[in-house]
Amino acid sequence: MLARGSKMLRTLTSGIEVQARPRPTGSDGSLPPGGQLRKSLNPYSLLLAPGLLGGLVAYVIYPPLDSGPLVAFGLCVFLLPFVLKLSSMVRNRLAEDVDRLRTAYVCASFALLLLSLLVLVNGWQDRSPRSAVRATVIQKTYSRGRGGTSYSVIVSSWRPGRSVEELRVGVRTYNNVVVGKPITVGVHKGAFGLPWYEYVSSK
Repeated sequence: MLARGSKMLRTLTSGIEVQARPRPTGSDGSLPPGGQLRKSLNPYSLLLAPGLLGGLVAYVIYPPLDSGPLVAFGLCVFLLPFVLKLSSMVRNRLAEDVDRLRTAYVCASFALLLLSLLVLVNGWQDRSPRSAVRATVIQKTYSRGRGGTSYSVIVSSWRPGRSVEELRVGVRTYNNVVVGKPITVGVHKGAFGLPWYEYVSSK
């Protein structure tokens, strides 16, 4: 009887030990379920690349005068899926939210593409005559980043209700313009009513 009780005790203890062991990842080195879900979302983040690159190209070819709100909107759309994914991971709801996250990536990619097409078609289909306006340079600025150095000039505005305009220029134009001196800006109305500028000249 004592031997049988001892045997049952060892069996019970062994069962408890087995339950207390950490769950292995698998003999093939596979990721746990959470890791597999995160990995499955990685390809969806690549869907954002075409819209992002298209927007950069459109901004270089047909730079809008009111770029601030458009850039802010595009940045919010780009970051939204990543913020939602981080929120799901923090709340431990990645498995429940994975389908919604995939939808968020797809919708964000379409929104970025539409935004880049808006800027591109606004300049490409613009049939309005170019207007040469004069403005005075107030300030010259530049910033350095991983993609290189970007140059801007802040000038007095020619539009009602605005005091200044910020124009992105190349390094040659940046070096030629002088603070306090007038410059010429070639402006278009835009096919969708979004004014953009074609050139900035110190002459």
